[in-house]
Amino acid sequence: MEELKAEVASIGAEAVEYAVENGSYQNRTGLLRSSNKFEVDDNGQLTLYNDAKSEQGYHYASNVESKGYDVISGAALYAQKRLREEIG
Repeated sequence: MEELKAEVASIGAEAVEYAVENGSYQNRTGLLRSSNKFEVDDNGQLTLYNDAKSEQGYHYASNVESKGYDVISGAALYAQKRLREEIG
């Protein structure tokens, strides 16, 4: 199980880097790109997320994505593809 979790974590790190490099929004403050993260739970489940919040307290990334920009959704598709390639 540890080997699987390590492989999933490696793909999670790739996906975060993909999000940083391929975000389709203008990176004015650097907050969105620096807030892309991933977690791997005890079962090897990968979760990608962006924890950026606005000054008003709402989740900034979902607001930007709702306007048609890619913050982390493209990275989720990338991770899904990579997981299928590596794990099956």
